[in-house]
Amino acid sequence: MNFFNFGRSDFPVRPILAVLVIIAVLPPLLFAIVALVNYAESERDQATQQLRYSAQGVARAIDKEFDVAVTALTVLASSTLLDENHLPALDQRLRNTKLQKGHGFALFDPAGRQIINTNPTANMNMDLAQLGFEQWRENLPGQEVYISNVLVDERTREPFVFIAIPVRRNGTVKWTLGTFLYSGDFADVLRNPGVPEDWLVSVVDRNGVHIRRSHLNNEYAGHPLVPELVQQIKAGKTDPLYITSHEGMENVATVMYAPKSGWAAAMGMPTATLETPLWESLHFLGFIGLALVAAAIALAMLVAGTLVRAFSLLQTSARTLGQGGIVTPSTSLIREANNVVTVMSDVSLLLIERSKAVIDLNNSLETQVDERTATLVNEIARREESEKQLRQLYKLEAVGSLTGGIAHDFNNMLAVVMSGLNLARRRLARGETDIAQFLDGATRGAESAAKLTKQLLAFSRQQALSPEAVDCNRLITSMADMLRRTIPANIEIETALAGGLWRTCADVPALENAILNLSINARDAMAGVGKLTIETSNMHLDDTYAASHAEVTAGQYVMVAVTDTGTGIPAEIINEVFEPFFSTKELGQGTGLGLSQVYGFIKQSGGHINIYSEKNQGTTVKLYLPRLVNDAQLRDLAPLKPEKMPMSQNNELLLVVEDDAGVRAGTVAMLKELGYAVLEAEDGVNALHILETNPDIQLLMTDVVMPRMNGRQLADEAVRRWPKLRILFTTGYTRNAIVHHGTLDADVALIGKPYTLDALARKISEMLSS
Repeated sequence: MNFFNFGRSDFPVRPILAVLVIIAVLPPLLFAIVALVNYAESERDQATQQLRYSAQGVARAIDKEFDVAVTALTVLASSTLLDENHLPALDQRLRNTKLQKGHGFALFDPAGRQIINTNPTANMNMDLAQLGFEQWRENLPGQEVYISNVLVDERTREPFVFIAIPVRRNGTVKWTLGTFLYSGDFADVLRNPGVPEDWLVSVVDRNGVHIRRSHLNNEYAGHPLVPELVQQIKAGKTDPLYITSHEGMENVATVMYAPKSGWAAAMGMPTATLETPLWESLHFLGFIGLALVAAAIALAMLVAGTLVRAFSLLQTSARTLGQGGIVTPSTSLIREANNVVTVMSDVSLLLIERSKAVIDLNNSLETQVDERTATLVNEIARREESEKQLRQLYKLEAVGSLTGGIAHDFNNMLAVVMSGLNLARRRLARGETDIAQFLDGATRGAESAAKLTKQLLAFSRQQALSPEAVDCNRLITSMADMLRRTIPANIEIETALAGGLWRTCADVPALENAILNLSINARDAMAGVGKLTIETSNMHLDDTYAASHAEVTAGQYVMVAVTDTGTGIPAEIINEVFEPFFSTKELGQGTGLGLSQVYGFIKQSGGHINIYSEKNQGTTVKLYLPRLVNDAQLRDLAPLKPEKMPMSQNNELLLVVEDDAGVRAGTVAMLKELGYAVLEAEDGVNALHILETNPDIQLLMTDVVMPRMNGRQLADEAVRRWPKLRILFTTGYTRNAIVHHGTLDADVALIGKPYTLDALARKISEMLSS
């Protein structure tokens, strides 16, 4: 349709507007009807679910009533009067025993004959066979509690249930002790909170016979439920049914069973409770919908005439503007249309003035873009060349350092070999044969050179390995004697070996050598006094962690951690400790190849190594070796469905306290990625100030080791001021090392560095939901 023909006098504006109004009103109205029907269905489902839950509550209450009676019987069965066969005294005690619910007790001999009956209404001559006890004992010999179905008192015609237990002495049933519960004893069972008064609630036995009913109890106690529910009980089903009650009322009913006794709770809800609100809402919605449609049509007809005139004015102005002419301002009854025409007039003048300026600006911009593009291309090329030269300098520096270290150690070893051989040659030239000491010295020099070569091969990941299946727990246990001989007695050695540890595949001597190397380094760092902790666990390194660590493959790993309480490694050199010939020990106390050899072995075995240290607090070195899974196990492993990473639900406000700016920035970014609002502080003092000004902070995440105020001191002060504040500690040490060192208590919430985004998300979600 042509917009500019909209203002013609013969254009059917009013009918079209009326149709458009109806079309606009009908979809929301239909949506409201559908939504109401769905709401009604939801209400039906919710009511049915409430019916089932309420019936379950009554069923559990039935068993509780029986449990109270059984408890009383159990206490009386232990009486010494039964051991002494002092029946008159026992009769008196039973009569003096007052029960909150229940009517007296009955005692039977092994033949089932009634000996004592303190129930004032029950038949004194009734034996166990009449109470159904003998049939129960034959069918269910393993049970120790008998609960009958509904019985009828011959005197009062009142229904009751008989509960009994066998009384054993020396493994033999000597007596049977029981009690009686009548219909009135189950009155409290029907008072389940939240059950409307017009619902029917019944307590029935295993055959569906009433013992208690919420409505017309005197008429139906002792009589069965309606046939549909009796069939439901016999079939053991719980599905809701549409039935007609004994009173003739339509109900939705269900049956729930007491798990211990096998009795049942039947509950019915009037169907009118479900249907009436729906029809009332539909009638009201229909009336409102018709009224809205009629009002909308009348309004559309009224507005149509005014719109036609305004559209005609806009049509003329738009055509003039489109042709590049000057629009003349005019008036109509619609102020907005007048405003639009005025704007069109101003625009028409501006377009003429600026068309020339736009052409000039386009020409200027094209020239500037060409010049800037050429400058950026040259800058990128220059920067790439500078980075290439810098990488080459780093490589030359590393090769120079490695070559210098090798040359120094090999020169020392060659000096020993050459001096020994020269002295041996001189003595042989003089005819002397006592040269063994010189040859031994030369041999030791050669062996040292061979050892150095082996260490360099380990660092370069080219040593000859013989990998095999390894149980790291067993390997560490077998090294206990060797470690004890290596580590001084003043240093305590503790192992924390994980249960159910996976196997890995590695060269056993090389792995033992790696653990020994780390233990010796820990010993030297502790200067003879401290604690050495060796820990194992199963670990999963996810894709996020692997992406942020070079040469790490995501998957399952066996982790071996060695932790000391020594002086720690300064942050400025921690990234250099794996380089060959790098050592912080005094001259002559180390080769500088221990950690580089461990590094090369772990990398050659397809693993990963991580080191964490705090000055004057200690160091933790973690070795990650891939989990060993054989072909049979691979076939048995079912694919695991990845769990959804938990995100923030309400944009909770968290506070991150970390003295390392890089670690702090990374943690804050991860938490924001999870949807949390985050504040940050570099130490405990600033953190307390932020907590004072932001009382709605829900969780404090703090590093353990920090200057000025450590993490534990910060947490103690924060909890003292804000008792409901949740505290999460983070550290690069293992949990066992940090707890046994006395820095934290064993029951605190702790997440170890480095942590993955998934691990952090689950830990934060777990703490906020606790």
